[in-house]
Amino acid sequence: MNEKKLLKLIAGGATLALAGLGYLVWSEYDALDQARTNVAGIRTQIDTARKQLGGLAAIEKDVIVLRETEEAIKEILPDDKDLNEFVRVLQRFAQDTEVAFTQVKRKELNAGKKAASEAFEKVAYEISLEGDAFQTLAFLDRVESHTRFLRVPNIQLSASSRRTIEERGAPRHKVKLEIETFVYKPQADVAPIKIESYERKRELLLGEIAKRRQALAVVTYQYRGPRGRRDPWVDPRVPAGDQQGSTVPIQEQQRIVDGLVERMGVIKRTWEAARKADTMVSRMMLRSELDQLIVELEEETRRVQAERLVSFPMAERRMQVEVVEQLAVVRDQTVREGGPAGPSVEMLQQVLASMRRQVDGGEPSLAIETYKTIESELASVTSDPERRAIAQQILAANEDAKILRDFQAVAMQIRGVAIEEGRPPVALINGRTLREGDLLGNEMVVRSIRSGEVEFLFRGVVLVRRF
Repeated sequence: MNEKKLLKLIAGGATLALAGLGYLVWSEYDALDQARTNVAGIRTQIDTARKQLGGLAAIEKDVIVLRETEEAIKEILPDDKDLNEFVRVLQRFAQDTEVAFTQVKRKELNAGKKAASEAFEKVAYEISLEGDAFQTLAFLDRVESHTRFLRVPNIQLSASSRRTIEERGAPRHKVKLEIETFVYKPQADVAPIKIESYERKRELLLGEIAKRRQALAVVTYQYRGPRGRRDPWVDPRVPAGDQQGSTVPIQEQQRIVDGLVERMGVIKRTWEAARKADTMVSRMMLRSELDQLIVELEEETRRVQAERLVSFPMAERRMQVEVVEQLAVVRDQTVREGGPAGPSVEMLQQVLASMRRQVDGGEPSLAIETYKTIESELASVTSDPERRAIAQQILAANEDAKILRDFQAVAMQIRGVAIEEGRPPVALINGRTLREGDLLGNEMVVRSIRSGEVEFLFRGVVLVRRF
């Protein structure tokens, strides 16, 4: 091979070597650029991760606080089981505040289907009731103060007419309410994320958890009632004053009637409990208690009527409708459903004790009225020796009451007595000087004369007049 060819080969090899070296250098530069791009991306990811790690503590805090306050949320928001009891709760509120339910129904909400991710579902009820202003406000107070979260977004009112108030003795406004609550339904298929050192971190957040729980609690206040105010929804033409001239203030008259109505409610509840009693012993005990309650309320009602403690038209009418008439209904039911024909031993004993108490208290007219409540039923107890004996004592007490009533009706003015040692005492009665044994009128004999009182024998009974 000549020298010229050798040089060409060497030059060609050098060129190829330089080309290959250039390609290698270019490849390394391209790899270096790609590496730089990757490094920049990794740095961005590191920065993002650092930011996320920086907010992880705050996220953990929120998660822990939320988990610990979840029980408080469950306490103020009902679940499905609580909703099933919701109507019963409202009925108990109505019974406590003496409003009358006319309708309760679930309201269909047109807000579309609840999203699967939502934990709170709104539930609403429409309620129609009747009551006066203060009963309605007391009912709303029960709703607002309930341990569950309830709210009343809408209320409609139709005031009671003047005629209705005068007929019933109390206003019965028609009120329509919408009551809303929310059902708490957390997602059951989501597993809670484990947090490292959970208990230690929870201890550090106890203050924040307590604040959140307190913020979730239902705030309540105490409704203080009418406090002497007049029902603002009542027609002002309804008499506001007592036109009968009673010495008892109207507000006190209304309180008297409220007390009687409340006792009537106890009687009704006791009667229902007696009817539903599981055992004969329980039924007999409740019936005995019922008889006593009936007699005591009848006695108190007659006393209120006799002394004219209630004469304000609205209060008087309410007492007639909600106490006197209701008592008659319950007494009739107890007689018809009470087992043996006629009143029970306990009721007869209560009537007898009441009559004797009234006679001893100088109230024979009340004793006679008490007797009239049971007079028509005494004939049905003749076949029972125990009840027949008590009935005979009731008849005797009624006769004593009649004698005392007639004795009190005798016009008598005792001006004084003269009592001297060695001489028979005398009394100046109706302008006449009478001694022991003298006759006053056709049926009354002066039996004894003492300082401050004169004793008479009237229809075989010894009675005393004091002066």
